[in-house]
Amino acid sequence: MESYQLTRSKRKSISIVIGKDGSIQVKAPDWLPRYKIDQFIQQKEKWIRQKRSELERMEKDRQIHTFQEGDDFLFLGEYYRLSFREDFQGKDQKSGNILLWQKKKLLLLPGAEQEGAEVRRKIEEWYRSQAKKIFPERAAYYEPLVTKEAKVVGRPVRSVNRIAIRNQKTRWGSCSSKGNLNFNWRLLMAPIEVLDYVVVHELCHLVYMDHSREFWQMVEQILPGAGQYRKWLKTNYIYLDWEEEAP
Repeated sequence: MESYQLTRSKRKSISIVIGKDGSIQVKAPDWLPRYKIDQFIQQKEKWIRQKRSELERMEKDRQIHTFQEGDDFLFLGEYYRLSFREDFQGKDQKSGNILLWQKKKLLLLPGAEQEGAEVRRKIEEWYRSQAKKIFPERAAYYEPLVTKEAKVVGRPVRSVNRIAIRNQKTRWGSCSSKGNLNFNWRLLMAPIEVLDYVVVHELCHLVYMDHSREFWQMVEQILPGAGQYRKWLKTNYIYLDWEEEAP
């Protein structure tokens, strides 16, 4: 039988996640016997093989970034080509030393080409600066809708305390009992509807600190089609990261 990493919690069901490296991560209830988990893994062997094949295909399709002229970078679901220039006239979104030229779908850096590591640092810094603007804006838009829906269902709702931008590899967002929201800056590579799904998901945890049926109903009520955006994230997450060219 396949080896796997097991995490137990107070959850009600068992789930499997296949990591980028093909590893098997299992989440199971505290009370579930180990032999039952082993049986579940054996029953899912065909599914595990299929998921690993899908990951291998996606890895082959994923662009290798050199962080040099001509590289393509995702921003809110659209590709922008990296270009080094000194003339920035006509650009429409400025942040530090990087400009997003939406009309021409270009991501512009001033000057001549630079070392890949330095370019990566600058681009990641630019993404983070955009995330610090966009996530609070989206949260401010959806928070009143969450508050309104909480009143409809007769549930208390906490207020957002603060919003922080994180650099996590496997988590898109989180919400603490104190109302602190964390979001992964890599979500800025996804379409805005997918980003909104994660924002609404975390805001709904201000009402329900679980993933109960009522929680998912509230998410769907506030963001119709949330299920398809959740599915998109599960299917395409591998593209929301950078794969560097081997030295």
